Amino acid sequence: MEVCYIDQPFKVESLPLKKIYVLDDWLSDEIHKKIWDITTFQTNWKKTNQVRGNNPTGLPHHELWGAAIYLDRDREWDEGQPQQCLMWTKYLNDRLQTEFGFNWIDLQYIGLNSQTQEMHGTIHADCHDDNTQNLSFLYYPNVHWEKHWGGKLRFFEEVIAGLDNRKDGKQIAEVDFKPNRLVIFDGRVPHGADAPNKNARYSDRRSYVMRGDTVELCL
Repeated sequence: MEVCYIDQPFKVESLPLKKIYVLDDWLSDEIHKKIWDITTFQTNWKKTNQVRGNNPTGLPHHELWGAAIYLDRDREWDEGQPQQCLMWTKYLNDRLQTEFGFNWIDLQYIGLNSQTQEMHGTIHADCHDDNTQNLSFLYYPNVHWEKHWGGKLRFFEEVIAGLDNRKDGKQIAEVDFKPNRLVIFDGRVPHGADAPNKNARYSDRRSYVMRGDTVELCL
């Protein structure tokens, strides 16, 4: 699958997406730093951000440090989150819809993930194969990251039961972890994020996850 690096947002004209789009320096330095601050001092981090689904391995997709800010089962924002976190998350959500020209019809999840050493994300898909009108976004709020610290986002052809898909699966694309980077893709494509390696020491790999099963394009 082709990874397409873009220098500005674009209006999505058709779905499903055929490429993985990567936009660097999405936010201004000031806003990027603000997002980093609110994710760093977000008080509701828990190791309960478990994502389950129809993974043929029967295992959870992952169980990372995280904070769920919008859950589809509740169809509402978690008002128990710190108000700064809610406010800036809603800002990012509105900005995505405006800049990429869509409205969420079935918003599934918005939240935060944090990975420390050896905490690899299980290979998974964000939605079912019949959700052809979906969109998935990942935003990386870290303000500093060295390439040799690891943390790649990897995409795979499929998830095969009984295999270590990260090691033995057929990888079709990868994207480096980089501060202030936005990744846009078809959530049906299996993917998973590498954990930081030992060179990162106590620096965690942090991401904003924003995804929906169905969107309406503003054509």
